Amino acid sequence: MAAAPIAKEVADEIRNKFTALATDTSKYYEADLERIKADDKLVSRYLVHSRDDKDEAAKMIETVSTWRKVNSIRELDYSKDPDHVLTSMYFRGKDLDGTDVLWVEPKYFDKTKRAEFEKYLMWLVENRPGEAECSQVTIILVLGDVGLTEADVEFIKYFINIFMYYTADVMKKMVIHNMHWLLNGIWKLISVLLSEGAKKTCHIRQEQGY
Repeated sequence: MAAAPIAKEVADEIRNKFTALATDTSKYYEADLERIKADDKLVSRYLVHSRDDKDEAAKMIETVSTWRKVNSIRELDYSKDPDHVLTSMYFRGKDLDGTDVLWVEPKYFDKTKRAEFEKYLMWLVENRPGEAECSQVTIILVLGDVGLTEADVEFIKYFINIFMYYTADVMKKMVIHNMHWLLNGIWKLISVLLSEGAKKTCHIRQEQGY
């Protein structure tokens, strides 16, 4: 469930803190700034993500807004004819709570197209079902048939970091499905780098149900 809107005075306080940090508005999309001004739900997501720390919420808004402009998020468009190899990441179905599910299948990753994978992931997040309503997503990372030579550890870390540092309260949980025992060592290396909050959202499952 997405974060509920916070009191307007709290949202305005966070906005004021952000404005104090945002001394160079050329670093951000004008449309992003307008949404921050008008959308209390969006501001509330930053507050929830920052564990009710208003200063951290304002800092995160500034960091994410800068990152979005640097990565040309609003210019990306894969809606017409995305490279078929990128379709290893896709939205399909809902979980038991009615949350949209993003499926990710690393066995189809083409390492020579790493940059395109990253951009496509950004575009999926930006254009996910219910984004305008600030809804969350459940992510299923399918590691069946993924061997040591196929696992792109850097991409998996990047993937998790997108949801932990560059989106606000978007990831409801991540289900790591059918991870081969050979990948346990890799996962331990990745999990060391995750925050405690990120670890709590990750669940390893071997059975067929989600």
